[in-house]
Amino acid sequence: KQWYQRRVAITAGALTNLRMIDKETGEQWHKSFQGLMRKGRVYGQNEDQTAENGASDDEFTAQQALYSEYADKYDDLVHSDYEQYVGFNILADHINKHFSDKSLKILDFGTGTGLLGSRLHDRGFTDIDGSDCNAELLKSAEKMGIFQNLYCGRGTDSLPKERSYDLICSSGVFFLSKSHPCTEVFEDLAKLIKHGGSLLILTKKSYLEQDYVNWELVRKLTRTGVLEEVDKTFVPGYRKVFEHEEDRFSMAAILHYRVV
Repeated sequence: KQWYQRRVAITAGALTNLRMIDKETGEQWHKSFQGLMRKGRVYGQNEDQTAENGASDDEFTAQQALYSEYADKYDDLVHSDYEQYVGFNILADHINKHFSDKSLKILDFGTGTGLLGSRLHDRGFTDIDGSDCNAELLKSAEKMGIFQNLYCGRGTDSLPKERSYDLICSSGVFFLSKSHPCTEVFEDLAKLIKHGGSLLILTKKSYLEQDYVNWELVRKLTRTGVLEEVDKTFVPGYRKVFEHEEDRFSMAAILHYRVV
């Protein structure tokens, strides 16, 4: 019942903040984006490792081209009836609830246009960096004027190499497809976090079950004392429920790890 009530409340909030987008643009974006994501997940399950990696590279290029094409409309699209995506609000609320120190040094990993970073800033966090592999999306984040630094590069390639951050967070980036960040990035991110600091990732719960997500890598990091799993939280209302989806609550998963 609590999940249902929260889903209703989140949906009502998303509908209240809906942005208008012309039908042709909205339908074309939705068809293209969801098609690429589903295709990327199928490639991720390919048993031929060589073919899988090649497909992953091709999919990454195609996905980034789509992000760049729609960069100036991206915020309107995710706030429109075609997506109703509110994952960044869910994670910002979670961080605000569990971290009272507003002076924390934060990295929004996969910041895109800055949706998560801006919500954290609204909640009083001010020392925020952002990183993304798409330069066109980052132009929108830069215009916000809230980020201390913005880094453009895939993975952690462009980021500082020292333990700079108290908290690294990411919303709607991990596990979407084989070419999106997966557990392979955890160790590199952990190296950027101060000892005792946290890694928080919000994704759709169903993505955790994809075949290309290698949880053995995470278990190894916990066994060897690199990471400690703090908790795993499930929250309804990640985004709009699409017709093909079995999960009718659109459950979000928040993964919280501490760097030992």
